[in-house]
Amino acid sequence: MHFHLSTVITLVLVLIGICAATPVLYRGFSRRGKGKIYEHNYIIQRAPQMASLLTVLIIIPAHLCRDGVLNWDIAPLLTQAAFLPEAAQDAISWLGVAIFVSGLIFMIGGWYSLGESFSTDAEVLHNQTIRKDGLLGVVMHPAYSGIIQSLLGTSIACLSLPAVLLTVCLVAPLWLNRAKYEEQLLIKTFGEQYKQYAEELKWRRLVPVFIPLGV
Repeated sequence: MHFHLSTVITLVLVLIGICAATPVLYRGFSRRGKGKIYEHNYIIQRAPQMASLLTVLIIIPAHLCRDGVLNWDIAPLLTQAAFLPEAAQDAISWLGVAIFVSGLIFMIGGWYSLGESFSTDAEVLHNQTIRKDGLLGVVMHPAYSGIIQSLLGTSIACLSLPAVLLTVCLVAPLWLNRAKYEEQLLIKTFGEQYKQYAEELKWRRLVPVFIPLGV
């Protein structure tokens, strides 16, 4: 059993992220379900969260298999480390850690940027306002962008192709779908004021405006 440094750093970052996110998530959960407009559709409300959780449940054993903590027969399916030379493993893993750091910043920073307008569910709160502060000034849905980046980064860090594919092909489309739905609610609530904000950001839902291409 040998813990790679990238695994240790990822774990430390997770713990730091939990500590930083707990206060804002507590407030977000306390507002959940209390909005003046609330969506009950499972695909919008729960599917993105469940897909994200499923990805996490693949990433955790993939990390443990890569570091030799678990010796499951399905280890080669969870992590493809055995098929790569050590130098390539390290380079790819550190790329994943870098993406994960970016993801944590966008995810947690996005929640804090929303302030009193943040709920963990898709809804319009009674005191909802259009926020342009913080990361909301560079991308329309920084928290969703951060969730996708975080899962993609940790998937790459543990060299798990299944987790990468799950993130790209399922998690990202579900969060993008939820983002588009929330925009409909906000346009219905704020009209041209929200459309103007979206135009300022070139309708960049997940990729910041300072990156040449993106959605």
